[in-house]
Amino acid sequence: MNAVLHSPSYRTLAALLEYPDATFRAHLAELHDALASAGFAPEERTTLEAVGTWMADSDDLELEALYVHTFDLDSKADLHLTSHLGADGDRNRGPDLIRLAGHFEQAGWALTARELPDYLPVVLEFAATLDDRAARDLLAGAREALAAITARLEETASPYLPLLRLIAARAAPDAPLARPVENVS
Repeated sequence: MNAVLHSPSYRTLAALLEYPDATFRAHLAELHDALASAGFAPEERTTLEAVGTWMADSDDLELEALYVHTFDLDSKADLHLTSHLGADGDRNRGPDLIRLAGHFEQAGWALTARELPDYLPVVLEFAATLDDRAARDLLAGAREALAAITARLEETASPYLPLLRLIAARAAPDAPLARPVENVS
């Protein structure tokens, strides 16, 4: 859905967590350019520039394989947030997924048929349509899952760790709000 972006930094974060196929890699330069205008604090921008440089300098197939190994094959780093809640894992995710999808719908934001509402890049895309305080409140609701993913990336020394640390930091209750950015559509 093409919505007005109130917090474009979240769209950039979502993009950096997408599967790094040829389309993703073709847009890495645009992502780099977006860092300057998306309302990131200087230290966030430095972190994200380093992640983008790492991605751009990586071998295409190795980057894809690392992504799959990190997020798809390791359940402890799964980017589906509800898979980190409770001891039952995937068995009781349904009600949480329905609630989250309903929240998106109430806000007038439609998911595509292939997306689950708890997939972190989808949550970040939705957060981009909210003002910064509401976006941080949304992420605060996922704090436990973000901490679990971040901890796993620390254990495996993943190059995605700085990106997840930045997202988790934005979910902290005392995280500073971003400076205002003009609406981009």
